[in-house]
Amino acid sequence: MAIEYRRDAVPDEQALAADVRFMAELLDVLYRAGDESYVPGDAVLEVVEALDAAESTAGRAGGRAGGQGFRLTAGERRAVEAHAMATVTAACAAQGWLVEDVSRSRSFDLLLTRGAERLHVEVKGTVSEGRQVVLTRAEVEAQRRFAPDNALAVVHSIALDRAADPPRAKGGRLRWISPWEIEDESLTVVSYIHRTPR
Repeated sequence: MAIEYRRDAVPDEQALAADVRFMAELLDVLYRAGDESYVPGDAVLEVVEALDAAESTAGRAGGRAGGQGFRLTAGERRAVEAHAMATVTAACAAQGWLVEDVSRSRSFDLLLTRGAERLHVEVKGTVSEGRQVVLTRAEVEAQRRFAPDNALAVVHSIALDRAADPPRAKGGRLRWISPWEIEDESLTVVSYIHRTPR
């Protein structure tokens, strides 16, 4: 992009300075976009990582990287997950729910209570558009047991500041699905455990 001036119509210093500021702002947008963890159309990072882990466990090299092949570090994943949990906790509390974080002891993340109502919530955070999330077998089984008193909360399009130490996550959009009926057709198996005959 450029701003063209005719030789006989070069603007004054003030107009030139304003044009330089405008172009610098455009460059800033471009440079920030280049640092983004996820570019729309790229493969979903969490899904690529799950597929690579399954292939690695099976003794194969991964190599499924889509788009620019960015991966999240452990610190970046922690930042995204913590941000998603905080976002969902705040949204639920604002709706009058009592929120209990049970993620360390149960096969789901949040237990919500409001009077006699109870919801078992699985929380997922992602820098992608959130069209796919990775679930463990235990998470799927638990949510199927709890339905219809369950929910999937996906905080997607999270912005990740990779330059910060530790990495920082912010923003994002919350997608809430409740009740959450998990259909077999919506699941993709990424690996199996096979018991070999004796």
